[in-house]
Amino acid sequence: MDKKKRLHPEVQGLLVLVGSFLLFLCILSFTHTSPQKNWFGVIGYGIGYGMLWTFGLSAYLIATYIGWIGWKKLMGSPIGGLKMKTLYLGIGIVSLSALLNLLTEVGGFSNGLIESRVISEIYEVYYPYHQKLARFNLGGVPLYYLYRDLPIFNLQHLLSNVGVMITFSLTGIMALILFTNTRVIPLAKKCWEFVKETGKFLKKVAKDFKPRKVKKKVVPIVPVFSPRPPVQEREVMEEEEEEELSDLKISTHLEKRPAPGRKVKTMDNKKYVGAYRRYRLPPLNLLTNAKKVDQPTLKKDLERQAKILEETLLSFGVEGRVGEINCGPTITSFEVHPPTGVKVQKIKVLENDIALNLQAKSIRIIAPIPGKAAVGVEVPSLYPQEVGFKEMLSEYQKGSKKLHIPIMLGQTVTGDNVLCDLTKMPHCIIAGATGSGKSVCINSIVMSILMTARPDEVKILLVDPKKVELSSYTNLPHMIAPVITEAHGAYAALNWLVKEMEERYEILKRLKLRNIHAFNNRKYNPEKEEELAGGMEIPRKMPYIVGIIDEFADLMMASSSDLETPIARIAQMARAVGIHLILATQRPSREVITGLIKANFPSRIAFKVASRVNSQIILDENGAENLLGNGDLLFLPPGSHNLTRAQGVFVRDEDINQVIEHIERQLGPQYLIKSFDQMASADLGGVGAGEGKDDLYSQAYQIITETGTASTTFLQRKLKIGYARAASLMDELESNGIIGSPDGSRRRVLLKKD
Repeated sequence: MDKKKRLHPEVQGLLVLVGSFLLFLCILSFTHTSPQKNWFGVIGYGIGYGMLWTFGLSAYLIATYIGWIGWKKLMGSPIGGLKMKTLYLGIGIVSLSALLNLLTEVGGFSNGLIESRVISEIYEVYYPYHQKLARFNLGGVPLYYLYRDLPIFNLQHLLSNVGVMITFSLTGIMALILFTNTRVIPLAKKCWEFVKETGKFLKKVAKDFKPRKVKKKVVPIVPVFSPRPPVQEREVMEEEEEEELSDLKISTHLEKRPAPGRKVKTMDNKKYVGAYRRYRLPPLNLLTNAKKVDQPTLKKDLERQAKILEETLLSFGVEGRVGEINCGPTITSFEVHPPTGVKVQKIKVLENDIALNLQAKSIRIIAPIPGKAAVGVEVPSLYPQEVGFKEMLSEYQKGSKKLHIPIMLGQTVTGDNVLCDLTKMPHCIIAGATGSGKSVCINSIVMSILMTARPDEVKILLVDPKKVELSSYTNLPHMIAPVITEAHGAYAALNWLVKEMEERYEILKRLKLRNIHAFNNRKYNPEKEEELAGGMEIPRKMPYIVGIIDEFADLMMASSSDLETPIARIAQMARAVGIHLILATQRPSREVITGLIKANFPSRIAFKVASRVNSQIILDENGAENLLGNGDLLFLPPGSHNLTRAQGVFVRDEDINQVIEHIERQLGPQYLIKSFDQMASADLGGVGAGEGKDDLYSQAYQIITETGTASTTFLQRKLKIGYARAASLMDELESNGIIGSPDGSRRRVLLKKD
């Protein structure tokens, strides 16, 4: 008692005030990853760590409360009911900490400066897939454990997030009222009077304010795409300037004048000029969210499968240890670490035995995983999830990296998005049996273009022999022509692409540019370009062109023309001028995907195929025959020999229809070609006696008319070409009336020489 009397009250207050100030500085200068940055060294870091670990950001409130007590003692003011105030403060701190942790959990808070000054930790989650996340304990670790991590009886499970928010908001408000000893009814009356006075003031200000009148003018705007456009009057602001329509011309060989002395056959000389500045990309709300499947016992099931896998390997004499487990949308990957001395092939041959013990429909063994000292065992997931197109597109739009033609393909086993740029691929072959997800993949590619590119940036050419799969895209402004459904129309379209490619290369040659990217980003100088053009019209920009051919095998069987030659020419040369091809087929045989086509299509997408032979043709290795179907795919990126397994993104038909309707409401079809299917034989390149579609036609004609011998094998020997090309030349000579039709074993008759 004597010691307490000797200590002066002001000294007590000063010590408490200084202590609270030092505590506040320890917390303020705390950085989780850098103890040396704390203003009070390791001791200050330890004090700040303890306070923030226990209370989170509420520790600042505790330091402020201690400082308030010290100030009261220093000033000699009595503090009534200190114990009750401390109790009310404790209730308020618990409520505030719970609300801060709730804010962190729902993702409503993100600030790098504050997150670096609270306790953070890394933890693993298995729903909807296995991933590692960073947790920032804004409300302290104990309250976070009570809120979320406590088994079964955690607050999130018992009350849900909404219940936690309502409960602790009410307790926090009650603690604040009791701590400050505030009367609720008088306070509410004062607030209501303040609101009324503020409303009267705003009304007075609005009455006195007179808005400035903006002078308007009426500008007639004529839609340039209609045959006989009606004149519409539209009010525009005086400050708005009309953009030059010449800057938005569409590049096509139909709208250019040929160089002097060069004869170019064109089907139509109409120039298509369009103003796309009012065009808006379709919004994300047109798409639906992916359906999520609840996974209540996923962790236990994965542990059970890992144990079965280890026991199966041990029964065959392989002591393998299961390491990391990656749970993807439809595939779960187990990383097996075999001991030193075990051959990888010994695990590879146990594929069927492992599938039997795991009761799996099919498994795939990667021996070894590229870049890791482990063998991968891929098993179908117990709870397959859908990969949503909306989620992938949203992540791409939020990201900083932008691609020229982004293509959303799917999601890997580790949960990473498979997103590629078509300009880097630059051509692709898609193969898969019926029902494997090939058509959905084509729709996702088209939707990726529609959701990210304007009609003046990317043009699309679609070939659909089935006539129902891609017909809904016919009236889009991105389309070069209506969807092609006939074999001769596909042949005409490919020849059109070859001519367009040649014209674009001629433009790049005259301007001394290397590719389409350099052309579109050049410094536009009309006088200089007109001088270099030499009579050829040079557009302001070139759009990319994407040609998609569905059911390519059926097209090759139905068409008597040689489709291989124009496809090979486009695949070899068209990358630099922005023309890209995508071929899809159900039957990846050697007659369909020939060596010439395969060599020029570096990117491959394989869905489930019928046999190992088909997998070897499309991917040059086995694996596609063991896929699950329904979007399960293997992707071979360009410049890589490592296959990527992914679950293809799913696009619903109703989403496609909504996006198409949204685009058609803004712009109608802007065809460069009226229709490839309805072209006459002359439009397809009608030929005379000495000219044909094939480059070797004139030589073949000269050889046959001079020697009088007309046979396929004779042309093979003379021209040193393959049988398919020689037979195509013979068919062309026959269709032009140069030689007669075959008559059994007799030689063909030479009908005319001129």
